[in-house]
Amino acid sequence: MRKLVTYAAAGLLTTASLAAGVVASASATTTTNPPVTAPPIQTNSHHPLFLYVDTVEGAGGDPAPAAACAMTNLFAPGQLVVFRMWGVDATTGGLALTQKNVEKAFVHIPGLSAPIPLTYGDHGKVAFWSAAWSTKGYPPGIVNFTVTVVAKPIPKTAAHAAIPAQSTVFSEAGTAPSSQLTVT
Repeated sequence: MRKLVTYAAAGLLTTASLAAGVVASASATTTTNPPVTAPPIQTNSHHPLFLYVDTVEGAGGDPAPAAACAMTNLFAPGQLVVFRMWGVDATTGGLALTQKNVEKAFVHIPGLSAPIPLTYGDHGKVAFWSAAWSTKGYPPGIVNFTVTVVAKPIPKTAAHAAIPAQSTVFSEAGTAPSSQLTVT
């Protein structure tokens, strides 16, 4: 019994010293970040508005979706596509795009006579822009839609110069076909 206790104690001491060595060697290493080579996004005048756009299955439509609000880009004829959009305005330091600072936002679908307006609203715990479109009667194939957002101009104040209305267009054209909105 005495040998067993001695071996167990020696094993614990060896484990503790190895762990201490690992901690010591980990604290001795330092990492350095590469230098920043581009201006911050908040001062980027070439891209004033940054958008995130996706599509989900809308409730309703024929055939009914397997799960409403499931993110997808493949829709059967007659299903309801819901376009969702979030964004920030880099000219204002990265403020979220809401109805307070957006003049207009819409989805343009090739072959439709008028764009579909995006509306801003609460969706559970988050708020974002959305628009619904039924694929009923639309020909099968890739739908190269665009989303256009026009921000309101910002008047001049004592702190900054006036900023004219900014706009950005998101387009799926040119992305991988497997990622594009498709009516199957």
